[in-house]
Amino acid sequence: MQDVLKTQIEADKLGAEIANLEHSRHSLMAQFKAALGMTADDPAPPVPSEFVSTELDLTDEELFDKALAQNLQLKAMEAEIRRAEASIQVARKGRVPDFSVGGEVDVKAAPIVWNPQLSMTLPIWRDKIAAEIAEAQEKKRAAEARFTAEQILLAVDFAEDAHLYHEANRNLSVLDERLVPHAQQSLDVTRAAYLSGRLEFLNVIDAERVLLDLQLERVEARMQREISLAELSLIISGATPTQRPMPARAAFPSAPKRNGSQSSGGM
Repeated sequence: MQDVLKTQIEADKLGAEIANLEHSRHSLMAQFKAALGMTADDPAPPVPSEFVSTELDLTDEELFDKALAQNLQLKAMEAEIRRAEASIQVARKGRVPDFSVGGEVDVKAAPIVWNPQLSMTLPIWRDKIAAEIAEAQEKKRAAEARFTAEQILLAVDFAEDAHLYHEANRNLSVLDERLVPHAQQSLDVTRAAYLSGRLEFLNVIDAERVLLDLQLERVEARMQREISLAELSLIISGATPTQRPMPARAAFPSAPKRNGSQSSGGM
């Protein structure tokens, strides 16, 4: 009877947690529609029925080279540098005398009068020309400094998201190959020991909780992997988000226990 009551308590806790998760779908759907630019009156968009992981065939070096080549912010800064270089060339031409040759024709006169014209512009405002050249050079140096700073920021953001992506992959590999199978074996052994009367039912609950917590960590690792890939794509396009959708997590964090106690069903 005691084991039946413990089972009912655990079932009631899980039932309440499942109901909370189902209710949270409404707020998540509202956020999803807002991200798509849809109003509350618009019908809900289709939601994938299963989680599909994205395959990444490029190395970190190839992705970073692609980010440097396709980043829109870097391209805009490169254009600013070229514009500053053109301004320097224009300012330097102000030190060279400008000659022009032309002519004037009066067709109403008889006979027709034609007067040749020759003009020359002398660069007498040398201080002004030197100031214009210095200003153009300063704009170029400032543009080059911003370009270098943006490259550094891009490299830092790229390295951080690449690290989170590889961390999630490593966590998934360990969970799939070792932790989850071992937790399943531990649960099977605990169930057999309970049926033979060598363990209490609480040990079965704890062993199953360990398995479920590892499965939840596996879902979170897959989610972190997809978020890192999405942020890498934003970095490549030059639209780096100001805030991350979720903070970086340490490898294999301890999931909170539902009963507030440490599990005793080890693997």
